Amino acid sequence: MSPPPLEIIVADPHPLFREALETRLSAWFPDSRIYFAIDQDALLELGRQLNPDLVICEMNLQTGDAFQVLERWPKSRTDLFLILTIYSDAKLVRNACKAGALGYVLKTSPPEELLKAIREVLEKRVFLGSGVSPTDSPTQNGHVMKTNLRDFFHLRFELTKREVEVLGQIMSGLSNREIAETLYISEQTVCVHRKNILRKVGVNNTQKLLRIAYEHQLA
Repeated sequence: MSPPPLEIIVADPHPLFREALETRLSAWFPDSRIYFAIDQDALLELGRQLNPDLVICEMNLQTGDAFQVLERWPKSRTDLFLILTIYSDAKLVRNACKAGALGYVLKTSPPEELLKAIREVLEKRVFLGSGVSPTDSPTQNGHVMKTNLRDFFHLRFELTKREVEVLGQIMSGLSNREIAETLYISEQTVCVHRKNILRKVGVNNTQKLLRIAYEHQLA
């Protein structure tokens, strides 16, 4: 049995860009259903009417912006948002992450990068395009891109600096006692941090936490 067709919303105020993107999406996903919005209200209404698999959203709409939409999105299912914009400012990337978007790609990116971003977001994985960083990184080599993804993950789940350190030790396979010795904190404190990390990421055991961390390319 074939999977149901994708429902994709494209929110962008520029008609020429919408037309070009529709052509690409129709070629990549021939059975998809594509809907369009040019302003905040129209996009939110589509969100209420449909159960979309993906929302490709420009940062600035005809009225309002992506952040206002993310704050009001029905059912708070913001992990289907891919920001596609001309703005590469690190603060905007951080805010998009904190608001729940999973992907951020520049309009100057090649089509194959956009396709990869769409596939990653559909699989509920973070994707940052070339030239995109949640910090003011000067370059985009492999190491920096991996760091950017890690930063995006930490921002998305609002992990504290200490929780980030504990997560890194968990991913290294250390026990609570070993983590405590490494970070010079008590084992009880490690347990508290581990519990908080699980709660913020939305999982109930370490195995699920590690799976999500690896999916976000933190290893």
